[in-house]
This record gives sequence, structure tokens and C-alpha cells, in this order.
Amino acid sequence: MKKLSFVKPFIFTLFVLALLSCSQSQEEHVQPIVQKILKTKSAIDNYVKPNNATKIMYISAWDFDGTILKGDCSEGYTENGKQVYKGLAEIAIENGLSKIYKRNEFKKFFDYYMHLDYTKGHYESYTYLATIFAGTKEQDLLALSSKYFDTTLQHYYFASSIAIIEELKKHNIHIFIISASPVFFVKGAAKSLSIPENNIYGITLITKNGMLTNKVIQPVTYAQGKTHTLLSILKLLKEQYATEHVYVIAGFGNSYHTDGHFLHYIATQKLPAGKPIAVMINGGTPLQEYKGIFHCVTQTAVVGKRDSSRLRPSE
Repeated sequence: MKKLSFVKPFIFTLFVLALLSCSQSQEEHVQPIVQKILKTKSAIDNYVKPNNATKIMYISAWDFDGTILKGDCSEGYTENGKQVYKGLAEIAIENGLSKIYKRNEFKKFFDYYMHLDYTKGHYESYTYLATIFAGTKEQDLLALSSKYFDTTLQHYYFASSIAIIEELKKHNIHIFIISASPVFFVKGAAKSLSIPENNIYGITLITKNGMLTNKVIQPVTYAQGKTHTLLSILKLLKEQYATEHVYVIAGFGNSYHTDGHFLHYIATQKLPAGKPIAVMINGGTPLQEYKGIFHCVTQTAVVGKRDSSRLRPSE
């Protein structure tokens, strides 16, 4: 009897621990980061001392691929030499949405894309990826992207990034995404992330009568272009909300080359009170110019199929 009385509590304890491990898949850095952000928000609230006529808007700026999504929505994701999921570039080509590459020519595209990336850099390869869909209806690409996020990609969101996003939403801190993927791909994440499409920015082509052209709108949302885009967002929000009190109090990225510039801008701002935070996710060893500036963390867990339904309704 003594043995049985010990086993039952032990089994119950294991059961509780299993439940906790399922519901707490985000890493331990989530709450400290959220608390730092909320502390800054509270400090600004107290400093500005708004009256009924004063509006204050808080935003956080996010990279997307490798920051919210594990992998890359355009290129796909491979782990240990095995493809985990296809990228939207491959899906779109296979669906006949490129006027340059035939349905069976994704490899031909990808080889040239990687050649551009190696010889001329990310700017050239990223913009080329967008322009291969010139002559296609932008709405067709948006529909394809949204469906693929709903069925596949949303299950590969980092659990910790989603946990932070959801906490920020609860405290009325708006989520803006600035991605180096084509905007017609990354906007497909709007529904699954429950954020407005207009809060998502990416490489954008001029359209004529709903059809994409091969002309890229500046700034390109890569490196310094992300900072320029962020400044444009802040200016637009100030005009829309008729207030100077619009503050970006947090930024998130995963690449020193792609995201370092805009994260540096966020981290070194002088706010009315408190300190902004810039978080580098899985970024590796910092470049010399960024040492000691970013809050560096490691993330691995994804939300999976069970947890993706927990996303909150749209802001």
C-alpha cells in the first residue's frame, strides 16, 4: 500500500509537468523582454501625462523570416539536408504564376537566384525574386500566400516570438513587420498572425491595373532600407493619428546584415522616458559595430499545429 500511495502522486506530478511543458513552449527570455518593453511604455505614459486630448501610440517593429517564422517564407526551410517546407517562390512557380520560369523550372530560378546572391549580394537577389512575378495579378499571389500560411507556414512560427507578440497586443503595442521578402508573399501572414495587412511591409513592385510590373518601389526593405521604411511608418502614423506621440519601443530581427541597421536605430533612440529594446534572435556573433547594443537570444521551438489556434483576433 505504501508503494501505491507513492506511485499515484508521482504519476500525477508527471502529468502536470507534461501539461506545463506543452503550454510553455516559449523560451525563458520571453517574460523578461516583455517586462522591459512594458516598463518603457509605463515610463513614457507617466512622463507625457496625457490628458483626454492627447494620443499616444506604441509600436514594435519586426523582421519576419527567421524572426517570426522559422525558415524563410520565400526560400523555404531545410534542416539537416532535408526540406521541411517549400518556399512561396517555389509554390508560385509551380502554380504557373511566373512569366519567366515554367512550372517545372524552380531549380533553374533558384540556381540563378543564388548566383546573384553570391556575386552581387542580397539586394540584387531579393529584388530579382520579386520581379520574376511581373505580369501576374498581385491578388493571385496574395491569395496563394494566404492559403499557404493557413495550411503550412503558420505552424512554423517561433513560439517565443508569438508569445511576445500576443503580450504586446494585450497592452496595445502595435505590431509592424518590415520584411525583405516580397510584400505579396509576407502579407499572406496577416490572417494567421491576426495583424492588419497594412502593418506588413516588404519588397514592393509598382502595379498597373492590378498587375505587377518589374519596377521596384523604393526604399527596398533590406538593410538601411528597413530603417527608411520604419521612419516612413512613424511619419504616416503621426499624420493618421494627429499626434507627435508615436514611439517605437521595441525591435526584433535575426540578421546583423539585414536587420542590424534598423535595430541599431531603435536601440539608440532617445525616448521621452525609459529605454527601447532591440532583440537579435539566433543572430550568432555580433558584428563589431553592434556589440553590446542588442539583447541577444536563442529560439528553437515552434508553435506547431496545436498551438497556432491560440492567436488572438485582429487588432
